[in-house]
Amino acid sequence: MANNNQSKSKTSSKSKNYNKSTLASKGKTEEKHTIASSDSSVKVAGSKSNNDKDSKFVKHVWWLDALLFIGGTIVLGGIATLLGGKMFSFGNYQMPQGIVPKIVFPIAWAIIYIAIGVATFLMWRDKEIKASDRKINLIIYFVHMFFNIMWPLFFFRLDLPIFATVWLLLTVASACIVMYRYFVCNLPAGIIFSIYTLWLIYALYLNLAISIINF
Repeated sequence: MANNNQSKSKTSSKSKNYNKSTLASKGKTEEKHTIASSDSSVKVAGSKSNNDKDSKFVKHVWWLDALLFIGGTIVLGGIATLLGGKMFSFGNYQMPQGIVPKIVFPIAWAIIYIAIGVATFLMWRDKEIKASDRKINLIIYFVHMFFNIMWPLFFFRLDLPIFATVWLLLTVASACIVMYRYFVCNLPAGIIFSIYTLWLIYALYLNLAISIINF
């Protein structure tokens, strides 16, 4: 009888210990679930706030970016015209085959400056592009525009067609870099910039042909 009582007491103590451990493990599990759910709710709230900021940015500031990039590019085109002086006046140079009428050049360049401004605007407003990549693209774009606006100075005002040919070659090379990066990041921007790059290649042909024929 004594042995039976001792075995019963041992069994009851084991069951009590098991119940305590079970309750403790359940409490820890519930605590982990509570912490995980709170973390997920914080993440969801954070993502919602970020989305709200992005939506406000897209809704309220797009026109400012359009003014900055499109209008700024047009201003750079105006600077190029001022530096060139008598733009599209080829003087006594013998013209190569394939040159378009002079009236086409100012119209084409005006459209092109607006177009590449639009391309840069599209690239900058694409939120799927990393901010660091957008900044790098913008830096390369303005480096290219420096080459662009200086070419009329060398060709038209300073009358240095051979040097202008080398300079325009660098301009085309930098345009190809911008075109590639725009294609990778934003397809419409890349297509627009590729049309401009083809026009630059045509200008390079004219510049090179004038240098060869006249010198």
